[in-house]
Amino acid sequence: MTARVGRAPSRVLVMRLVDWDGEDAAAFEPVLEALDLLTPYVEVLEPGCAAVPLRAGSGDEALFCERLIDTVSGLVDQDCLTGVADGLFAALLAARDGRIVPTGGDAAFLAGCDIADLLATGLVGPDVCETLRHLGIDTLGKFRELPPQAVAERFGAPARRAQMLAAGRFSRPLVPRPAAPELAVVETPETPYATIEHAVFAARPLAERLLRVLDERNLACTRVTVTARTGSGLERRRTWQIDPAITAADLSRRVRWQLEGWLAAGPLVHGGDEAANAVTSLELAPGGLVGLVEAGRGLWGEKTAAAIRAEAALRHTQSLLGPEAVRVAGHADGRDLAERYASAAWEVEPAPPPPSGPWPGGLPDPLPQLTGTGQEVEVLDAAGAPVAVSARGDLSATPALVALGGRRIRIAAWAGPWPVAERWWSAEARRYARLQVELADGSLALLAREDGRWRAVGWYD
Repeated sequence: MTARVGRAPSRVLVMRLVDWDGEDAAAFEPVLEALDLLTPYVEVLEPGCAAVPLRAGSGDEALFCERLIDTVSGLVDQDCLTGVADGLFAALLAARDGRIVPTGGDAAFLAGCDIADLLATGLVGPDVCETLRHLGIDTLGKFRELPPQAVAERFGAPARRAQMLAAGRFSRPLVPRPAAPELAVVETPETPYATIEHAVFAARPLAERLLRVLDERNLACTRVTVTARTGSGLERRRTWQIDPAITAADLSRRVRWQLEGWLAAGPLVHGGDEAANAVTSLELAPGGLVGLVEAGRGLWGEKTAAAIRAEAALRHTQSLLGPEAVRVAGHADGRDLAERYASAAWEVEPAPPPPSGPWPGGLPDPLPQLTGTGQEVEVLDAAGAPVAVSARGDLSATPALVALGGRRIRIAAWAGPWPVAERWWSAEARRYARLQVELADGSLALLAREDGRWRAVGWYD
């Protein structure tokens, strides 16, 4: 007869800074160092938010939360809230109100949470939450009661995983943040690098050294800070977000891009001699440390093989065309079609911020799928005369034809116009009108009239 010894599961504590508004993850480091005084097992969920496991039998949870809050406040003068639950998702939501969910009570706690709290999983978007709300599913409790197969078929596998989270049945172990030794690698040449090209030559072996140091400790990192120091004492520094599975070749390319970026901006010391601008040391410092086993995991699970292949292809494109060649698009504030989108260089710049609110007179959804063509067109009435838009936003005649590319195409249906007058008080004042048309050949276009001319600014799919 054999006896199986079970290990009591640990609970999860999530700490969230109340007034955190920092953009750089490095600014969160002093808080993590304060947490290290209480426990060596800390996982950073995002800047300003971290999680630690509470082992069974480790003592009163409320007292530990009070100690953590007092420690952070005393050492770094930051106020924080804590949440405790059986699973990470419930603890994350509980931290908003400083709650301790009783053992075994995750499902009951989550049942009353708003459906928009699914956004915290990163598995569903606002459109899914809005659709569920329109269907009368306004709480996580109602969402978890939906048939699992119907959720997977209607919204996809990620939404099904989110449903399991809402039921308190899906979790994962925390990824501890190791207490890092001094991991930065520095190259200090006997003869300072007189040119950026010389410094770039040292980037590859320096990147190999850094990855070797991390590998010896079974670690990977999610960011690297590149620092260059010159003979004048000037120090230039920039932090890059990277994939934990980055290769030495890819890492050295990022160092090269950074050095070339500084070179393109001009001498490091304006008016200085060659010795003052010579690079006396080059340093790579890792941050956001994770274990090698967990290096490919996201907040709620592992990266798929397809995602890894896609990221590798994007990095290869960057290596050929430069870091600015691969960009991430996102919705932005604005009224005109060209203003509704913004982009940022992938893994180089922060993602575009989400829209801050509704814009009166903004183009309604759905937006055109093809934009930026800007072909000049003519809008004509049935007699072939040009159609204009008055200052009051009225059409001079019923639009009947669109002249495009040497052809005249009949307008089957149209809507508008929608006049816009922007910034009338400034030198950047604009007046234009928009018109949606369905053409006889089946195409649908968004036309805009500005400065007496019509242009096709977008095409609907």
